[in-house]
Amino acid sequence: MDEMEYILQRYSLMESNGTEMYFDADEIVDLLDYFEEEDDFDHYEKVLELGQKLHPENQDIKIRMCRALVYREDYDTALRAIERIGDPDDPELELLKMECFCALDRFDEVWEYVEKKQAENSDELEEIFEYLAPVMNELNCFNEAQILLQRGLAIFPDNLILKEEYCYYLEMQGQPQQALSICSELIDTDPYSADYWYMQGRLFLMQSDYDKAVDAFDFALACDDSDVEIKVMKAYCLFMNEHYEKAIDVYLELLSDGHSSQNIQPYLAECYMKSEHFEQAYALFKGLLDDLDIARGLTLYKNYIRCCLETGRENEAGKILPEMAARFPKDLLLLALQAFVHLATGEQDEAVEITVDILDAVYQASVQGNRMPEMMKNMYSLGQNVKQLIEEIHRLTEPQVKKSYLPIHKAMNYLMEGDMKRFCRKYAKCPPEMIVGYLHRIFSTVRGFPDRLLTANGFLQASEIHPRPAECVASDQLSSSYLTNGFHNN
Repeated sequence: MDEMEYILQRYSLMESNGTEMYFDADEIVDLLDYFEEEDDFDHYEKVLELGQKLHPENQDIKIRMCRALVYREDYDTALRAIERIGDPDDPELELLKMECFCALDRFDEVWEYVEKKQAENSDELEEIFEYLAPVMNELNCFNEAQILLQRGLAIFPDNLILKEEYCYYLEMQGQPQQALSICSELIDTDPYSADYWYMQGRLFLMQSDYDKAVDAFDFALACDDSDVEIKVMKAYCLFMNEHYEKAIDVYLELLSDGHSSQNIQPYLAECYMKSEHFEQAYALFKGLLDDLDIARGLTLYKNYIRCCLETGRENEAGKILPEMAARFPKDLLLLALQAFVHLATGEQDEAVEITVDILDAVYQASVQGNRMPEMMKNMYSLGQNVKQLIEEIHRLTEPQVKKSYLPIHKAMNYLMEGDMKRFCRKYAKCPPEMIVGYLHRIFSTVRGFPDRLLTANGFLQASEIHPRPAECVASDQLSSSYLTNGFHNN
């Protein structure tokens, strides 16, 4: 048994017995360093309290107290504690002070300190750059991080920590191509680093190069197959590349390993839906809606509705529509799904009423200056099938009926072409009774069409809007400390 194991065993015995045990100052510091490295700040605080009681004048323990204040983000108190220690020659205290200055936006004092050390050609200069670069990145002080990193790399061009942080900085700035060249250099120095391959995978993902991202994640998993984040990212890339069955395998592996089902099941359900395993998808979506711990998002509702319709559960879909309408009253795509469900269940009046609401909302958004309203963009994912539907309606409508509805008929044509200016001009001239009559005529015709125009290739297709996981959005949930310390900030 080595010395650290012996100290930990004694500490564990003290905890289990509930009796205080004596540790000398060096042992306290060793315990603090161990729990800090393990990101176990509950035990860090307990050991720190014990250390202050046993060795109130020990400087190393006082410095650890300053560090604890920084962890708590109580920077002003930390600065006062540093000043009370009053040892300007202690490099650890100086770096803690600089970290506080960064957090308090006192960068003039940071630059003055760095320039002083640089002018002195200090032996501590490289360590200073290595310490402050992750701090600035983690605080999202990217302008300052760029200045520091460029200075540091000009002096220490082969420093891996600075390269890692510069790569992370470029990632956060949305410059994946520049970051990839640095990432390749890092991989060349250590081809067995899971962190470097993971970084490369994220950068390829930012460029929507899913094949290369999957390859990089596979290399990362070959180095460390226990990393959950890498598996989640790989599954997402497989989904985006339409390799749904492979993505399902990854998600099922994560679930079988006991990882959080709440974070995985929504994406697994979407994979089942995309691969047309609608019964499995329906079961998962229904379970997610029943689970109060799941964030009940709009996409979840839409996908659940689609699975209900694909599996012959129109009545079940209809029952949840009032709740959906109450929660998301302005979503056009949801309104379109509601209108379809009403059509599918023979409620034509309700379908007409909702469709009028949709057209009115589009008109109001357009006349307020939005030439192509953002909310219309998802409607256009209905694509060619809806155009085919409109064309068929026009073909089947009797000439005299078509003529009586000519203004709204033309307005709908312009809407489908995306000509919002002409749509608004024509729609404004249509009396409400003309719009309602025209929609009744359309919907009575729709009911005679082949089901394929209104199922997987029609309205329901539009419900498939796969959200990017939070972990994928510019990697903004990934702390730069993960790259250097293996810490997951998820």
